[in-house]
Parts: sequence; C-alpha cells; structure tokens
Amino acid sequence: MTHAVSMRPRSWALVVCSLILVAVSVRAAIYELTEALEGVSSSDAWLAVGASTLSAVVGLAFLAWAARLKPTVLSWLAAFGWGTGGALIFAGYGNTVIDSAVAASNLSDEAVDFVTSVLTGPIVEETGKGIGVLALILAARKVLDRPAQGGVLGALVGLGFAWGEDVGYYVSALENGMSGLWESFLVRAILGAYAHAIFTGVFGYALAWAVLRAQNVLTGLLVAVGGYGGALALHAQANGVGFLAPEDSWNLTYGAIEIPVFVVSVALLVWGLRRQRATLEA
Repeated sequence: MTHAVSMRPRSWALVVCSLILVAVSVRAAIYELTEALEGVSSSDAWLAVGASTLSAVVGLAFLAWAARLKPTVLSWLAAFGWGTGGALIFAGYGNTVIDSAVAASNLSDEAVDFVTSVLTGPIVEETGKGIGVLALILAARKVLDRPAQGGVLGALVGLGFAWGEDVGYYVSALENGMSGLWESFLVRAILGAYAHAIFTGVFGYALAWAVLRAQNVLTGLLVAVGGYGGALALHAQANGVGFLAPEDSWNLTYGAIEIPVFVVSVALLVWGLRRQRATLEA
C-alpha cells in the first residue's frame, strides 16, 4: 500500500506533460495532414498515408517489442504525436523562414540547396523534435530506469515526424505514378531506414543519461549538448550523402552508408534495453 502511494506522485509530471503534448499535437497534426493532402485525389491520399503508415507501424511494433511500452503508454502517444504535429509545425515554419533568408543571399542555387539541406535543415528539425523529447524526459526522470528508454522516446518522436513528413513526399512522388511512389518509398522507408528515429533517439539517449547518471550539472549539460550535436551530425551526414552521392549509383551509395547506421543503432538500443531488463531481474 505504501509502495503504491509513493509511486503515484512520481508519474504526475509525466502524465501532465504527455497530456499537454497530445493536446497540442492533435491539432497540429490535423493541420499538417490537411495541408499535405489538399487538392489530392482520394486514391492518392490513401496510397500516401498507407505507405507512410506501413513503415511507422513496423517501427512502432519493433519498439513495443523491445521496450514493452515503457515508461507509459501515454508518454508513447505523446512522443509520437509531438513528432507528427508540434515538431512538424515547428520545422515547417522554421525551414520556410531560414530557407527564404538563405535564398535571398548571394549564394548560387546549388549552394543554397546544400546549405538548407545539410546545415540549416537538420538544426531546425532536430530542435523541433528535441523540444518534445526534452519535455518528456525531464518529466519522466523519476520513472525512467535506463538511458535506453530515453532513446526509445526520442525514436518515437522521430517516427512520428517521419510519418507526417513522408505523407507529403509520397503525395509528390505519386505525380509520377506508382513507380514514383515506389522509388520514394525505397529511399525513405528502406534505404533511409528510420533515419529520423535514429537522429532523435541519439538525443533522447544522451538526455536520459544526463538526467539519470550525470554526477553534476555541468557533466549533464555536456552530455545532453553532445547528444544534440550527435543528432545534428547524423542528420547532416544523411542529407549530405543524399545530396552528394553519384546519380548513377545513388541508391547503392546511400543504402551502403545508411543501412549500416540503422543496424548499429538497432543493435545498441536492443543491447541497452536487454541490459536494463537483466539488471532489474537479477
């Protein structure tokens, strides 16, 4: 009885934070989805949403198996929801403003594309996603067991972000028919291999480590900033490879780099979660 009472206050911050993020994200996600599907035929809309949902469901199923929906189901809904709504709104407006400023400079068109894709884009998007991750992990700090759980929350935000973003990409790809959709799905869902989940998962892991393991504030800040920098670096390299890969071997080059990143990331996450489970059961 004492144990149950003592546990209740520990999760209130996470409950409140999750509810706020869900409330904000539902409206934002509806707006984003409406904008992406405006003027699109019902068949193309279903295809775009279906293709994006397929990869998201696979990712969610894997995370549910690996992490057992911890720390709470509500926090999972909030994380995924923030990615689909709040983070996308932030990134959309942020990229629009910054892209316009870069385009107004004296840079060439090719340089503008490179700067906005490899430099400013990752900063805006990882910041937008990171806001939700930061809020959730700070709220969940008393119910998290291991840093890997922070990585899961970050990955969930990334999955949600990719789901919303991919709908727009697939709608555009369908202008070239089913072959265009397949080519876009190949790049974003297979060769890209859950890139956004990996980027934001790195920040989530580092932030959770800082909250759970850091011996002092300075160490925690350094680790958290390092995790954010790691997310930026991974995002920038993925966009950079996509930008610089030879056209005649683009798929091969991109996949040869990004798929190993995915495999290593999955292995580290599973190891971190199983190590946690073994410790708790010992």
